[in-house]
Amino acid sequence: LKRAVRALRKSRPTCLARTRARAVRARAHVARARRGVVSAMADDEYAREQADEQFQAAMGSVRKHFDREEYEKALPLCTKALELRPGCDVARRSKIFALLNVSRWSDALQACDKFAGAEENFAFERAYCFYRLNKFQEALDALGKEGSDEEAEGRKQRLEAQIRYRMGDYSQCAGLYEKLYEEDSEDTGLLVNALASHVSGDEPRKAVALMADQEELLESNYELCFNLACACIDEGKLGEAQKHLEAAKEICISELMDAEEDGDADPAKLEDHEELAAILVQQGLLLQRRGGVEAREEANELYNRVLKQRPGKGREVDITVLAVACNNVVSLRTEGKSLFDSLKRINVASKESLEHKLTRKQTIEIAINKCLLLIQARKAEEARRELQKLSEAYPGNQRVAIVQAALAHREKKAKGAEEVLSAYLAEHPGSEEVLICLSQLHAQQNRHEKAAEALAQLSRKSRVQPTTVGSIVALHQRQKNPEKAVACLREAIEYWTGKDGGEEDEEMLAAVLRIAARLALQLKDKAFAAEAFQLYLEKVDGSDVEALCGLVQALASVDPERAEQYAQRLQVPDYGQFDAEELELGAVPKVTSNLPKRSAEGADADKAAQKAATKKKSKPRFPKGFDPANPGPPPDPERWLPKRERAEFKKKMRKRDKNLARGPQGAMVVDDNAFRKQGPSTAQIEVAKDGGAKPSRNQGRKAKGKK
Repeated sequence: LKRAVRALRKSRPTCLARTRARAVRARAHVARARRGVVSAMADDEYAREQADEQFQAAMGSVRKHFDREEYEKALPLCTKALELRPGCDVARRSKIFALLNVSRWSDALQACDKFAGAEENFAFERAYCFYRLNKFQEALDALGKEGSDEEAEGRKQRLEAQIRYRMGDYSQCAGLYEKLYEEDSEDTGLLVNALASHVSGDEPRKAVALMADQEELLESNYELCFNLACACIDEGKLGEAQKHLEAAKEICISELMDAEEDGDADPAKLEDHEELAAILVQQGLLLQRRGGVEAREEANELYNRVLKQRPGKGREVDITVLAVACNNVVSLRTEGKSLFDSLKRINVASKESLEHKLTRKQTIEIAINKCLLLIQARKAEEARRELQKLSEAYPGNQRVAIVQAALAHREKKAKGAEEVLSAYLAEHPGSEEVLICLSQLHAQQNRHEKAAEALAQLSRKSRVQPTTVGSIVALHQRQKNPEKAVACLREAIEYWTGKDGGEEDEEMLAAVLRIAARLALQLKDKAFAAEAFQLYLEKVDGSDVEALCGLVQALASVDPERAEQYAQRLQVPDYGQFDAEELELGAVPKVTSNLPKRSAEGADADKAAQKAATKKKSKPRFPKGFDPANPGPPPDPERWLPKRERAEFKKKMRKRDKNLARGPQGAMVVDDNAFRKQGPSTAQIEVAKDGGAKPSRNQGRKAKGKK
């Protein structure tokens, strides 16, 4: 026990020493940990300072690139700035702005969705991305979440107007642009867009009314002149449209000359500038609407001039202008001409990439022309597929129904074509183009009464047009119903005399009065003819000698006193300078017959016949040494036949053939009668004597052939 206690006493200091050593080592570890934390804090502060410097440098570079419009170079710097400060709103907006300017709409939309939070939802940017991705309904939905402050409301309305235009809601789009222009009248671009919306929405009259008091702006803005010209073309005012197009061209050329760096540009060299391409195409359309061979050729030259333009440095004609030019070139060609080239051009104009760049009206017109070309090329199935697509995209369109009827008519299904047009009219009564097509179909089938009834359903404005009036009058004449023809003409005369328009209305009245005068002369209705000629002199042209002569002739049998009054206005030439005795002693002048003028084809035929009749007969040429006075014996009529076919040659051959059967002497008789037929042979006599002759196989059968 004592030894154990002594051992315990000896070991106690050793354990205490170890404990103290461990405590010292622990304190040393704590001190080192404290020094590490202090060092880490210093490192973090240094890193933050470095990150701030890098962020400021990146954003400074981004700002410089934005000022220089170098968005591709700014985009990676925006990404770097976001990595340095992920929550920075400026960096987020900078990246979205850069993505929008490099046309990366999907990436910009993803960034908007990623960065959207409680404070910022990027609603306007999202709506713009949807708009550029042709997702118009989603763009409108996103735009509804935009803020309601004054600045946000203005840009929201502008974007909504653009979206409505692409959706084909032209009336609401025009209303938005007009409202914006009232708030900011200095921005003429809003007025340009309002005009374009009215024209695209088939409301040209509203476009003309909108520009009624804007003469000063028309003198300085070529886009306004161009859009107003388009509205005048749709209204049928071709003269005014020509003036506005010429003014637009002059203003555009002057602006291009001012924009040139040297300032000494030649206007002739700017004729093929890409900014003038749309004006040239519209001038071609104007010539095409006027008609005539020369006008159509000039229009074709203008279209080809635009299509052959080569893009220069940064210069390229708008693809929509090229598509319209291709379509118009195809529509100029007659049926069946250059079908392969026409199909090639119309396929270029109807690409899917142009679907959202062309207006609804342009898209339908190009698609309709493509279907008509396929029908002409006898590709009925392909045309039927295109029509199905068109009817699904634009249900209830009258042009689709007309082309369906044309396809049935081409397949010689006149009844099917009539059913298609009648079914459409049952759903959409009063459709003028369908009524005109139905009238034409009835007229082709000699159902003139139904054709006239179809034209009578047109609106009064369409019914009094000169071409429509002429068609209705011709149909009534074929039915031998002149009373209705006169009534139709009186309605048209009353309509156009009540109009206080310009040159266009005057031309319409003149055309209707010419039709009325021609019909009155055919019907021998002198009173109606006098009325038509008098209105022409009072309303159209008082110095027209032909109309004055017609009026005098018509009144001569109805009202002689008035006829004498109007006859005094005729300027009879003065022959006082001629001497009667000199005329009597002079030679008799040649008097040409006053025959009625014939058509160009008849005149050409008469000239050809007269030329053939007056052609001199050439003297006959005789062989050398031939005397026509003593011709001698007539020539052999068989001189042109081969010798083997002549009669003399056949006689010689018969004599030669007699000796062909000769053999050795005494072998057979060589008398001349040996080869002659002496009568029936004994065999034939014996057979004839037999009474039991067998009947012929064909006995009792009827002879074939016609009776």
